[in-house]
Amino acid sequence: MINKKTVFSLLLLAAGFNGFSQSAYEIAKAEHDLPTGKTSSCTIAVTLIDKTGKTRSREIASYAMKEGKTDKTVLVFRTPKDVAGVSYLSFDYPDKEDGSPTDSDSWLYLPAMKKVRRVSGSNKDDDFQGTDFSYDDIGNRSLSKDTFALLGEEAVNGVNCWILEAKAKDEKAKVSRRVTWVNKETYVPQKAEYYDRQNNLFKVLVCENIEKINGYWATQKMTMKNVQTNHQTVYELQNIKFDIPIDVNYFTVSALEREMVK
Repeated sequence: MINKKTVFSLLLLAAGFNGFSQSAYEIAKAEHDLPTGKTSSCTIAVTLIDKTGKTRSREIASYAMKEGKTDKTVLVFRTPKDVAGVSYLSFDYPDKEDGSPTDSDSWLYLPAMKKVRRVSGSNKDDDFQGTDFSYDDIGNRSLSKDTFALLGEEAVNGVNCWILEAKAKDEKAKVSRRVTWVNKETYVPQKAEYYDRQNNLFKVLVCENIEKINGYWATQKMTMKNVQTNHQTVYELQNIKFDIPIDVNYFTVSALEREMVK
């Protein structure tokens, strides 16, 4: 299972512990709980590539912080002009004491309308602002929403990986299951496959340029391809920083409305 920790946190990943006889759930939890620092920020260069090879570019500012067990993320489009100022705020909460999931709170601000709207749970499978990443992909998906199984082991570009399957418990979910190749040493995902409700291959994620930055593993390039439409999105994370001062007011709905996050 791939998740953000935000684009971003689907995106700034860190090493956990090593083991040889772990269950599928333990591997999923180790990946899910990879540390990403108390705060983080980066610039995301986005390239959209259509089936003819035509490209469009965008730039996003990403900020994240952990407050207790809640992961907070804010993303703001800087360019081009037609999307500049569009911003997204998300709070991902830990599961409830009984192990059931707690739905995240998410808001999208559209400057052209000067309006903030809440992103409901039923919309989390939708594409994030025209990219091939969904809102769910860039969030910290709850482990309790899936059931896990180990499908085997395989090397990816010379990296020994577990092949981890996550099946959505919600039968109406747009993505019925995810298959992720998880590095056996670091628990950092190397690639993933997403399947639709009919169990047909839907999207493929490739992770590249994985390096340690300030003690944390960071995936600096992610390519998500929709194999059904032949459209793809490339995220390239630049100027990645961890454990830096970030204004806590960034992570508020009022900050979106006032367009204070740049």
